Amino acid sequence: MMNMDNVPWCEKYRVRSFEDMKGQELAVSKVKLFLKSFPKKKAIALHGPPGVGKTSLAYAIASEMDAEVLELNASDFRNKAKIAEIVGPASQQKSLFRNNKIILIDEADGVSSMKDRGGISELLVLLEKSVFPVIFTANDIWHKKFSLLRKKADVVALKEVDYKVVLGVLSDVCEKENCVVSNEVLTSIAIKARGDIRAALNDLQILSKMDSPELLKEVGDRNKEQSIFTALQHVFQTAKIDEEMIKVYDEVNMSIDDVFLWIEENLPLAYKGEELCQAIDALSLADVFRGRIRRQRHWRFMVYEYFLLGAGVASVKKYDRSGWTQYKKPSRILKIWLQNQRSAKKKSICEKYAKHCHISIKTAMKDFMLLKVILQKPDIREGLQLTNDEIAYLDKPIVA
Repeated sequence: MMNMDNVPWCEKYRVRSFEDMKGQELAVSKVKLFLKSFPKKKAIALHGPPGVGKTSLAYAIASEMDAEVLELNASDFRNKAKIAEIVGPASQQKSLFRNNKIILIDEADGVSSMKDRGGISELLVLLEKSVFPVIFTANDIWHKKFSLLRKKADVVALKEVDYKVVLGVLSDVCEKENCVVSNEVLTSIAIKARGDIRAALNDLQILSKMDSPELLKEVGDRNKEQSIFTALQHVFQTAKIDEEMIKVYDEVNMSIDDVFLWIEENLPLAYKGEELCQAIDALSLADVFRGRIRRQRHWRFMVYEYFLLGAGVASVKKYDRSGWTQYKKPSRILKIWLQNQRSAKKKSICEKYAKHCHISIKTAMKDFMLLKVILQKPDIREGLQLTNDEIAYLDKPIVA
């Protein structure tokens, strides 16, 4: 029999039912709707920061359904044959010991879009064939590798838990473990865990045998990675400019250029009228500093760019906002790609002409209208060895 004294408290006190999921009432209600509508959609994606209870909620679902859990992780998806051999039959056969079965793909972020190409495709096949609910958890469900999965699954977000909820959990555990820790220390652990219940329980277990004011210094802040959606919500809905606002993008795993595109895309969704005008002014000034960084390599200007994209955009509001907005992914990159696809034939024609005439490609592109007239002669086209597609592009009429 397992000695429970050696079990981590985060496992020992893992939630066993929907009622135990503190601070995640909205997520639980969405899960219940998914279970009622199954198999309209066969999968549900639980996403959110580490430690908020994604895996715990999956096991709570199993407990509520009296279901056996077939758990997989990212490493399992590196062997496509193993998935087909083991998981395939298991997704069709009923449980021998329980009334139901669920398939849990935990920490799906670890499935690489490049190294595990077979894994993603096999997961899609699994969703199609499974007669049981499939649950997968991820920190960042909005990664492009999950684009097809999102279409086939209900997406449920788990938020960072308020420190008061975390404090309540810690107090309950202290009572069950019969350990005495001052409220000051418990509050410090709860606040500095930043919504990560698992981390808070780990800290409490380590510090439970000690209780002194010095402990407050031992409990460090959690430097947690957050999604761009969380950062945008803070910038667009909070009016107060404080240290948290100034560092709002520090924990977003994304380049500053990508953050710029996200802000640019979603400004019209967050602001209207004069506020939108002022926010665009802040964005344009950030772009000025971005240009100076690129041209002059003055990296010290990056602090101004970060400030303008965060506090600068947020400061146009006079009061906090509420409600939920569905932020969009940047479309400019897609537009650039489509334009490049449209101009690919034009560029290939200019490359051949530039090489033949010993001029730069840039010059040929600039004088393309004249070039189209010159290339009307069949012998010149033959000399440049233009393809049928390139000839068709030259013969296409110009739309005014």
